[in-house]
Amino acid sequence: MSLLSNLFHNKKLIKSLVRRDIVAAYFGSIFGNTWVVVDPLINILITLIFFQFAIKSSNPENVPYAAWVLPAIIFWSFISLAINSTINSIKEYSFLLRHKSIDMRLIVVIKILAAAIVHLILLLILLALLWILYGIKFNYYTFLLIYYLLAMSFLIFGMGLLISSLGAFLKDTRNFVAIFIQLEFWTSPIFWEPDRFPKAVALIMKLNPFYYPIHGYRQAVLASPFGSDFALQTTYFWIVVIAIYFFGNWVFTKLSPAFGDVT
Repeated sequence: MSLLSNLFHNKKLIKSLVRRDIVAAYFGSIFGNTWVVVDPLINILITLIFFQFAIKSSNPENVPYAAWVLPAIIFWSFISLAINSTINSIKEYSFLLRHKSIDMRLIVVIKILAAAIVHLILLLILLALLWILYGIKFNYYTFLLIYYLLAMSFLIFGMGLLISSLGAFLKDTRNFVAIFIQLEFWTSPIFWEPDRFPKAVALIMKLNPFYYPIHGYRQAVLASPFGSDFALQTTYFWIVVIAIYFFGNWVFTKLSPAFGDVT
């Protein structure tokens, strides 16, 4: 509640810092802020061409494989950007340490919001492409996109508290996060669903907390039902999110008094 209160009272500052975070990434380049959208759009185009013409694979939905993969690729770009941007966020926003009234946990919120704004632009482009190229129609399931984006954001927030606090002290944090991102990329349901693997492997993949939001996000984009085990998966996911948040918040709180010494 204190975090939400701080977020409300500093909403103008947060808005300014989110804008700064987006602009700063490509400051000084010739094309400026257009790279915010152009850069990931190029990746989308390459993915679309590669999976449409080079890869012929099956998928659980009655849609082309490229249309099945693209939503997860887009969502993953948000996930990886948000997580990676939190690593050095304490040092990047060390000037906020002088303002005792600002909750430093808001730095993680800023990073997630900046990544989410870029993602929402890409999402609109993706939905238009799926409608134009593949004739995918959207229905009330599509509105679950907002829920799954928020669910993933809450998970990243808990992880971001841990990563940002450790990143202020350990340079190795970036390397550990890079390994973690790679593992998650290949074990999450981006290119395949767990059901194509043996039951033991499928269970492990579904226990991965990234599975629930990524799988649900794809289903929402494709306007597909969320399945009979939705309630069980939802309960498990939010228990994990709460556990990660409390652990990340505990580490952040323990290390925060020493942030000024390392920034």
